[in-house]
Amino acid sequence: MTTPQGWEDRNRQQFDALAGGYDRLGFLARVAAFVADRVGARPGQAALDVMTGTGGVALALAGQVRAGQMGAGPGSAGGSVVGLDLSAGMVEVARRRAPFARFVVGDAAHLPFPDGSFDVVVCASGLFFMPDMGAALREWRRVLRPGGSVVFSSFGRGLLGELPGLWRARLESHGVTPGFPPLGRIPTPEAARDLLLGAGLGNVQVDRTELPYTVACVGDRWDEIAAGLEGQPLAGFAPSVRAQIAAQHCGLDLAPLFLRGPLTVPLPVIMARGVRP
Repeated sequence: MTTPQGWEDRNRQQFDALAGGYDRLGFLARVAAFVADRVGARPGQAALDVMTGTGGVALALAGQVRAGQMGAGPGSAGGSVVGLDLSAGMVEVARRRAPFARFVVGDAAHLPFPDGSFDVVVCASGLFFMPDMGAALREWRRVLRPGGSVVFSSFGRGLLGELPGLWRARLESHGVTPGFPPLGRIPTPEAARDLLLGAGLGNVQVDRTELPYTVACVGDRWDEIAAGLEGQPLAGFAPSVRAQIAAQHCGLDLAPLFLRGPLTVPLPVIMARGVRP
Protein backbone atom coordinates (compact mmCIF):
# COMPACT_ATOMS: atom_id res chain seq x y z
CA MET A 1 0.00 0.00 0.00
CA THR A 2 1.39 3.39 -1.01
CA THR A 3 2.02 5.74 1.92
CA PRO A 4 0.94 9.42 1.65
CA GLN A 5 4.60 10.38 1.28
CA GLY A 6 5.10 7.71 -1.35
CA TRP A 7 2.05 8.97 -3.24
CA GLU A 8 3.34 12.53 -3.06
CA ASP A 9 6.81 11.62 -4.31
CA ARG A 10 5.46 9.47 -7.14
CA ASN A 11 3.01 12.09 -8.34
CA ARG A 12 5.56 14.89 -8.12
CA GLN A 13 7.98 12.92 -10.28
CA GLN A 14 5.27 11.80 -12.66
CA PHE A 15 3.89 15.25 -13.35
CA ASP A 16 7.30 16.94 -13.40
CA ALA A 17 8.12 14.57 -16.27
CA LEU A 18 4.88 15.42 -18.09
CA ALA A 19 4.98 19.20 -17.59
CA GLY A 20 6.75 20.13 -20.81
CA GLY A 21 4.16 18.48 -23.05
CA TYR A 22 1.06 18.69 -20.86
CA ASP A 23 -0.57 21.41 -22.92
CA ARG A 24 -0.72 19.00 -25.86
CA LEU A 25 -3.55 17.18 -24.03
CA GLY A 26 -6.36 18.94 -25.81
CA PHE A 27 -9.17 17.17 -23.99
CA LEU A 28 -7.91 18.50 -20.66
CA ALA A 29 -7.76 22.04 -22.06
CA ARG A 30 -11.35 21.62 -23.32
CA VAL A 31 -12.50 20.56 -19.85
CA ALA A 32 -10.53 23.34 -18.12
CA ALA A 33 -12.26 25.99 -20.23
CA PHE A 34 -15.65 24.43 -19.49
CA VAL A 35 -14.98 24.26 -15.75
CA ALA A 36 -13.73 27.85 -15.53
CA ASP A 37 -16.80 29.10 -17.37
CA ARG A 38 -19.10 27.18 -15.03
CA VAL A 39 -17.34 28.51 -11.91
CA GLY A 40 -18.42 32.03 -12.79
CA ALA A 41 -16.09 33.78 -10.34
CA ARG A 42 -17.06 37.40 -9.76
CA PRO A 43 -14.93 40.55 -9.92
CA GLY A 44 -13.12 41.17 -6.67
CA GLN A 45 -13.21 37.60 -5.43
CA ALA A 46 -10.24 35.57 -4.23
CA ALA A 47 -9.98 32.23 -6.02
CA LEU A 48 -7.74 29.20 -5.46
CA ASP A 49 -7.13 26.68 -8.25
CA VAL A 50 -5.79 23.52 -6.60
CA MET A 51 -3.92 20.95 -8.69
CA THR A 52 -3.64 23.73 -11.24
CA GLY A 53 -1.32 21.89 -13.62
CA THR A 54 -0.13 24.35 -16.24
CA GLY A 55 -2.61 26.98 -15.07
CA GLY A 56 -5.39 26.83 -17.65
CA VAL A 57 -8.22 27.25 -15.15
CA ALA A 58 -6.31 29.86 -13.13
CA LEU A 59 -5.75 31.93 -16.26
CA ALA A 60 -9.48 31.96 -17.03
CA LEU A 61 -10.39 32.73 -13.42
CA ALA A 62 -7.95 35.65 -13.37
CA GLY A 63 -9.90 37.20 -16.22
CA GLN A 64 -13.14 36.78 -14.26
CA VAL A 65 -12.04 38.18 -10.90
CA ARG A 66 -10.08 41.06 -12.43
CA ALA A 67 -12.86 42.22 -14.77
CA GLY A 68 -12.83 46.00 -14.86
CA GLN A 69 -9.44 46.09 -13.12
CA MET A 70 -7.09 45.79 -16.08
CA GLY A 71 -4.48 48.01 -14.47
CA ALA A 72 -4.33 45.90 -11.34
CA GLY A 73 -1.53 43.48 -10.61
CA PRO A 74 -1.55 40.13 -8.80
CA GLY A 75 -3.09 40.30 -5.35
CA SER A 76 -4.76 43.67 -5.99
CA ALA A 77 -8.11 44.75 -4.61
CA GLY A 78 -9.55 43.92 -8.01
CA GLY A 79 -9.55 40.22 -7.19
CA SER A 80 -6.83 37.58 -7.01
CA VAL A 81 -6.13 34.05 -8.16
CA VAL A 82 -3.67 31.57 -6.68
CA GLY A 83 -2.79 28.35 -8.46
CA LEU A 84 -1.25 25.49 -6.45
CA ASP A 85 0.34 22.28 -7.68
CA LEU A 86 2.57 19.61 -6.22
CA SER A 87 4.74 19.61 -9.35
CA ALA A 88 7.36 22.35 -9.59
CA GLY A 89 7.60 21.61 -13.30
CA MET A 90 3.91 22.31 -13.80
CA VAL A 91 4.12 25.50 -11.74
CA GLU A 92 7.05 26.73 -13.82
CA VAL A 93 5.00 26.36 -17.01
CA ALA A 94 1.96 27.95 -15.38
CA ARG A 95 3.92 31.02 -14.30
CA ARG A 96 4.87 31.66 -17.91
CA ARG A 97 1.27 31.25 -19.11
CA ALA A 98 -0.68 33.24 -16.54
CA PRO A 99 1.12 36.38 -15.33
CA PHE A 100 -1.98 37.73 -13.56
CA ALA A 101 -2.20 34.78 -11.18
CA ARG A 102 0.19 33.75 -8.42
CA PHE A 103 1.46 30.19 -8.48
CA VAL A 104 2.90 28.18 -5.61
CA VAL A 105 4.21 24.65 -5.18
CA GLY A 106 2.27 22.81 -2.52
CA ASP A 107 0.22 19.81 -1.44
CA ALA A 108 -3.52 20.06 -2.13
CA ALA A 109 -4.18 18.02 1.03
CA HIS A 110 -2.24 20.46 3.27
CA LEU A 111 -2.78 23.95 1.93
CA PRO A 112 -0.35 26.69 3.02
CA PHE A 113 -3.14 29.24 3.58
CA PRO A 114 -5.03 30.47 6.65
CA ASP A 115 -8.65 29.57 7.34
CA GLY A 116 -11.17 31.57 5.34
CA SER A 117 -8.75 32.89 2.71
CA PHE A 118 -10.81 32.36 -0.46
CA ASP A 119 -14.25 32.86 -1.94
CA VAL A 120 -13.94 29.88 -4.27
CA VAL A 121 -11.72 26.80 -4.50
CA VAL A 122 -11.62 25.05 -7.86
CA CYS A 123 -10.17 21.71 -8.94
CA ALA A 124 -10.52 20.63 -12.57
CA SER A 125 -9.86 16.96 -13.32
CA GLY A 126 -7.71 16.44 -10.25
CA LEU A 127 -9.56 15.35 -7.11
CA PHE A 128 -9.51 11.69 -8.16
CA PHE A 129 -5.70 11.72 -7.86
CA MET A 130 -5.91 12.39 -4.11
CA PRO A 131 -5.48 9.28 -1.90
CA ASP A 132 -8.14 10.54 0.54
CA MET A 133 -10.60 12.61 -1.47
CA GLY A 134 -12.79 13.40 1.51
CA ALA A 135 -9.86 14.75 3.53
CA ALA A 136 -8.82 16.91 0.57
CA LEU A 137 -12.30 18.40 0.31
CA ARG A 138 -12.36 19.15 4.02
CA GLU A 139 -9.05 20.96 3.65
CA TRP A 140 -10.45 23.00 0.74
CA ARG A 141 -13.51 23.79 2.86
CA ARG A 142 -11.21 25.06 5.62
CA VAL A 143 -9.71 27.81 3.46
CA LEU A 144 -13.13 29.00 2.25
CA ARG A 145 -14.90 32.01 3.69
CA PRO A 146 -18.46 31.34 4.92
CA GLY A 147 -20.67 31.21 1.84
CA GLY A 148 -17.73 30.33 -0.39
CA SER A 149 -17.84 27.45 -2.85
CA VAL A 150 -15.79 24.39 -3.71
CA VAL A 151 -16.13 23.45 -7.38
CA PHE A 152 -14.59 20.33 -8.89
CA SER A 153 -14.91 18.25 -12.02
CA SER A 154 -14.56 14.56 -12.71
CA PHE A 155 -15.07 12.29 -15.70
CA GLY A 156 -18.06 10.06 -16.26
CA ARG A 157 -17.92 6.67 -17.93
CA GLY A 158 -17.11 6.56 -21.63
CA LEU A 159 -14.30 9.14 -21.69
CA LEU A 160 -12.89 9.45 -25.24
CA GLY A 161 -15.06 6.63 -26.51
CA GLU A 162 -13.16 3.62 -27.84
CA LEU A 163 -9.76 5.32 -27.99
CA PRO A 164 -8.44 4.33 -24.53
CA GLY A 165 -9.50 0.72 -25.04
CA LEU A 166 -7.69 0.47 -28.36
CA TRP A 167 -4.49 1.77 -26.80
CA ARG A 168 -4.78 -0.60 -23.85
CA ALA A 169 -5.25 -3.55 -26.22
CA ARG A 170 -2.17 -2.52 -28.21
CA LEU A 171 -0.04 -2.40 -25.06
CA GLU A 172 -1.37 -5.77 -23.95
CA SER A 173 -0.36 -7.25 -27.31
CA HIS A 174 3.20 -6.34 -26.33
CA GLY A 175 2.96 -7.99 -22.92
CA VAL A 176 2.12 -4.89 -20.88
CA THR A 177 -1.03 -4.65 -18.78
CA PRO A 178 -1.24 -0.97 -17.85
CA GLY A 179 -2.83 0.03 -14.60
CA PHE A 180 -6.09 1.91 -14.83
CA PRO A 181 -5.69 5.65 -14.19
CA PRO A 182 -7.71 7.03 -11.27
CA LEU A 183 -10.00 9.06 -13.55
CA GLY A 184 -12.89 6.70 -12.81
CA ARG A 185 -12.92 7.14 -9.01
CA ILE A 186 -15.81 9.65 -9.18
CA PRO A 187 -17.78 8.14 -12.09
CA THR A 188 -21.30 9.39 -11.28
CA PRO A 189 -23.03 12.54 -10.05
CA GLU A 190 -24.13 10.58 -6.99
CA ALA A 191 -20.52 9.79 -6.06
CA ALA A 192 -19.58 13.46 -6.39
CA ARG A 193 -22.55 14.54 -4.28
CA ASP A 194 -21.67 12.09 -1.52
CA LEU A 195 -18.11 13.43 -1.35
CA LEU A 196 -19.27 17.03 -0.97
CA LEU A 197 -21.86 16.20 1.67
CA GLY A 198 -19.35 14.05 3.56
CA ALA A 199 -16.96 17.02 3.67
CA GLY A 200 -19.58 19.22 5.36
CA LEU A 201 -20.53 21.30 2.33
CA GLY A 202 -24.10 22.34 1.67
CA ASN A 203 -26.29 23.60 -1.18
CA VAL A 204 -24.76 20.81 -3.27
CA GLN A 205 -25.31 20.96 -7.02
CA VAL A 206 -24.04 18.23 -9.36
CA ASP A 207 -24.65 17.56 -13.03
CA ARG A 208 -23.20 15.58 -15.92
CA THR A 209 -22.55 17.12 -19.35
CA GLU A 210 -21.26 15.23 -22.37
CA LEU A 211 -19.01 17.56 -24.33
CA PRO A 212 -17.99 16.73 -27.89
CA TYR A 213 -14.25 16.54 -28.43
CA THR A 214 -12.81 16.41 -31.93
CA VAL A 215 -9.46 14.78 -32.68
CA ALA A 216 -8.27 16.12 -36.02
CA CYS A 217 -6.09 13.23 -37.16
CA VAL A 218 -4.19 10.11 -36.14
CA GLY A 219 -1.10 12.17 -35.35
CA ASP A 220 -2.99 14.33 -32.86
CA ARG A 221 -4.25 11.28 -30.99
CA TRP A 222 -0.74 9.87 -30.86
CA ASP A 223 0.60 13.19 -29.56
CA GLU A 224 -1.88 13.04 -26.69
CA ILE A 225 -0.90 9.47 -25.83
CA ALA A 226 2.80 10.34 -25.85
CA ALA A 227 2.30 13.52 -23.79
CA GLY A 228 0.09 12.10 -21.05
CA LEU A 229 -0.29 9.31 -18.54
CA GLU A 230 -1.39 6.88 -21.24
CA GLY A 231 2.06 6.96 -22.81
CA GLN A 232 4.06 6.29 -19.66
CA PRO A 233 4.31 2.50 -20.24
CA LEU A 234 6.32 3.29 -23.39
CA ALA A 235 9.28 4.23 -21.19
CA GLY A 236 9.80 0.55 -20.46
CA PHE A 237 10.51 -0.31 -24.09
CA ALA A 238 13.62 0.14 -26.20
CA PRO A 239 13.37 2.99 -28.75
CA SER A 240 12.98 0.55 -31.65
CA VAL A 241 10.07 -1.19 -29.92
CA ARG A 242 8.44 2.15 -29.08
CA ALA A 243 8.60 3.06 -32.75
CA GLN A 244 7.06 -0.28 -33.66
CA ILE A 245 4.20 0.18 -31.19
CA ALA A 246 3.54 3.68 -32.50
CA ALA A 247 3.44 2.46 -36.10
CA GLN A 248 1.10 -0.40 -35.23
CA HIS A 249 -1.27 1.70 -33.17
CA CYS A 250 -1.43 4.56 -35.65
CA GLY A 251 -1.60 2.41 -38.78
CA LEU A 252 -3.70 -0.53 -37.64
CA ASP A 253 -5.80 0.70 -34.73
CA LEU A 254 -6.40 4.39 -35.38
CA ALA A 255 -6.21 4.92 -39.14
CA PRO A 256 -9.54 3.13 -39.85
CA LEU A 257 -11.32 5.52 -37.46
CA PHE A 258 -10.11 8.58 -39.38
CA LEU A 259 -10.90 7.45 -42.93
CA ARG A 260 -13.64 10.06 -43.19
CA GLY A 261 -11.70 12.83 -41.51
CA PRO A 262 -11.63 14.12 -37.91
CA LEU A 263 -13.09 11.93 -35.18
CA THR A 264 -15.45 13.27 -32.50
CA VAL A 265 -15.50 11.43 -29.18
CA PRO A 266 -17.33 12.12 -25.90
CA LEU A 267 -16.01 14.02 -22.89
CA PRO A 268 -18.48 13.15 -20.10
CA VAL A 269 -17.81 15.84 -17.46
CA ILE A 270 -19.26 15.73 -13.96
CA MET A 271 -19.44 19.18 -12.36
CA ALA A 272 -19.93 19.46 -8.62
CA ARG A 273 -20.35 22.47 -6.36
CA GLY A 274 -20.80 22.77 -2.61
CA VAL A 275 -21.00 25.78 -0.29
CA ARG A 276 -19.38 26.31 3.09
CA PRO A 277 -22.18 27.16 5.54
